[in-house]
Amino acid sequence: MIYTVTSTLPPSHGGRTQALLRRIKLIDEEFNVPTKILTTNYNRNYPNIYKKFLEDHKVTDNIEFENIYEWLTNFKIYDVPKTKILKKPKYNKVSKRISGLKAEKNPQNHEIKYYDKNQQLVRFRKYFSNNSILHYEDVISPETGMKTMRHEYNSYGYLHRVLHYFDGSKKKSQEMMFYPDGEMYCERHFKDNDKNSVNLVKLLKNGEVYETFSDDKAFAKYYFEHKFNDDDIVFCDARLLDDPLLSQSHQTRNILVLHSSHLSGKKIKKSFKYAFEHKENVEKFIVLTQQQKEDIQQMYDIADNQFTLIPHFIEDTTAKEPTKDDEKEDRFVFIGRFSKEKQLDHLLKAYNEFLKSGHQTKLALFGRDVDNQRAMMDDLIETYQLNDKVSIHKYTSNPLAEFKKSKASLLTSSYEGFGLTIMESISMGCPVVSYDVRYGPNEIIDHGQNGYLVEANNINQLAEYMTQIIEHPLTNVKNNEKLYYSSAVNNYKQLLEHLNVI
Repeated sequence: MIYTVTSTLPPSHGGRTQALLRRIKLIDEEFNVPTKILTTNYNRNYPNIYKKFLEDHKVTDNIEFENIYEWLTNFKIYDVPKTKILKKPKYNKVSKRISGLKAEKNPQNHEIKYYDKNQQLVRFRKYFSNNSILHYEDVISPETGMKTMRHEYNSYGYLHRVLHYFDGSKKKSQEMMFYPDGEMYCERHFKDNDKNSVNLVKLLKNGEVYETFSDDKAFAKYYFEHKFNDDDIVFCDARLLDDPLLSQSHQTRNILVLHSSHLSGKKIKKSFKYAFEHKENVEKFIVLTQQQKEDIQQMYDIADNQFTLIPHFIEDTTAKEPTKDDEKEDRFVFIGRFSKEKQLDHLLKAYNEFLKSGHQTKLALFGRDVDNQRAMMDDLIETYQLNDKVSIHKYTSNPLAEFKKSKASLLTSSYEGFGLTIMESISMGCPVVSYDVRYGPNEIIDHGQNGYLVEANNINQLAEYMTQIIEHPLTNVKNNEKLYYSSAVNNYKQLLEHLNVI
């Protein structure tokens, strides 16, 4: 059996999940070898996510999915109470009135705020639609204005989770999961620290605790002990799960896929250390670049035959000659997470310098704010008076379309895993101006052909190449053949032959 383990499968996702799904789909379509994907986070919406992945052709019909909480409850978490005679789903409706509280309704968002007699906000409710099926309810402290508890309900109106928060904090203190009939089956406790990490997991049956774990890693190990057998092949795409996978007792053949840099500055990231220090339990490390392999070997005595070099890949059919309908806008684009390592302050500072050349090319940024970077970006835009030049958008589910209509894409990361967005940009005929950082940009960008490599953290040089690419547009922009689907097929064929799967 072949498994892939990962912490989460978000419906809107970045490079790691995208690469994982592409690999799994390729291996099934090309070699008739299906995979079962295991996840370890809590997400009550997984059935809809699985369905959407299939509808969007991100996976094949042969791919199976399972979440740790689905396994734990034998899928009972999705049970729906039925009417006695017709056996139709039974909805649990909740009145929108709360005795003693004044309601302020927002019909557009199906939200209601509730105030006490002192005009203090004490409750907040969101309904699924313009009916009485409750989605979630927050209990709010009138002293701090922050929520102290949240009750979450499924689409039929039945409680499935309760969250408690530390006083005056957004951090969780306790989490409880419930079956639709109201029985609690899992309880998690959290530390009041920066990471808000888990320090106790309890499993319950009929109101009695039957298993406890010190943290989520121990819980995941318990799951893997029950799921795997000797000789199962397990791809692991999340460093969080290396410890539970490599420490479980079965003799599984473990393939660790490294999607990002193992370095923080010149030091090994803590999340990678366990894997490298327990190399004897790893059959293969899949790395994306030769440079990363060599850097790892400088720090750890890991033999060449324990590595497999397989870059991320792009579909051969993606690259197309531009047509009349593909008129480019006069703009640069950034697509990615708004996180600290992306150094978006560098991007905005370089763009401000670029404008001094007299060009009016605009800048569009697409992404999710994961490190509270939006406030910093807004401040810089205000400081440089760029409001009419820079636009910030939510994450786009169609990055290729945004690349296709842009003059160039920009990347100012302090480090990269490989840079799937670089490949996607180039595949759309959109050259990339990127810092030359580990790992990936210099193995994807052919300087002066499909983009420009900039000395890391050199903001002035970045601005110069932005000017260069507007004044002297690059033509025939395309990816190296080694990054296309056909090359990936050969790479995975060799790996599967080594594993005696084909």
